Amino acid sequence: MRLPVIAETAAWLALEKPPGVGTRAYPWDAEPDMDAALNTQLRAGKPELLRREATLFGSVYYLDPAISGVAVFAKHREALADLRNHFGSGDCRFRFQFISAAQPAGSEASFRADAPLLQHNVKPKMIPSTAKGKKAFTDFKRIAESPKGWALWEASVDFFRPHQIRAHAAVHEVPVMGDVLYGGAVAPTQRELHPKKQRAGLNFPSFHGLALHLAEVQLVPGDPDATILCESPKHLRLLIRRMGLGE
Repeated sequence: MRLPVIAETAAWLALEKPPGVGTRAYPWDAEPDMDAALNTQLRAGKPELLRREATLFGSVYYLDPAISGVAVFAKHREALADLRNHFGSGDCRFRFQFISAAQPAGSEASFRADAPLLQHNVKPKMIPSTAKGKKAFTDFKRIAESPKGWALWEASVDFFRPHQIRAHAAVHEVPVMGDVLYGGAVAPTQRELHPKKQRAGLNFPSFHGLALHLAEVQLVPGDPDATILCESPKHLRLLIRRMGLGE
């Protein structure tokens, strides 16, 4: 699989991560991970990677397989240690976008989620726990809502734990569309989005997977050269438009 390069410096490489692959190995994930794939290809002498002048590839943060968006990889050990330290210290900024079923009229358009999160002892998910959970903070902002019953949200963090956006969204009753694990709404059918169309073949889902995308990463806040933007996948952009949530 060839992934588009979004940005690159001598220290790091940013790729456009599709759904279906994780950035690194994680006990919950059965899917392949990008760390292993990139390093296997580097050791095999793949020209596209040799040109990057990397001694290794190491993911700066974990992005689970269901999420699309910016994936950043350090190109040598010193950069990896430095970037992971910045991430762990909360020095970076991340902006996610996701779709959720619309809330009742009068619901908050912005709020901060601060529920501590704990890994479930059986299921591959995070649960809120004030007793044993680890600190986690997510700022949510609704940026669009449509009469078709859907809303587009932004979630901003300076550090995130596995599943943090998904778990916090669910705690505040705006679970991500398609997120079966956290109670997200099922994607509408094509007929529901186009009720005036009468032709056959519209009774199938308009979207498959999780409607959650990492749209922006600021490795060094305030430095435009360290700000990485990634457009949503085409099928997600199309869904947003058909839902009346954006152009």
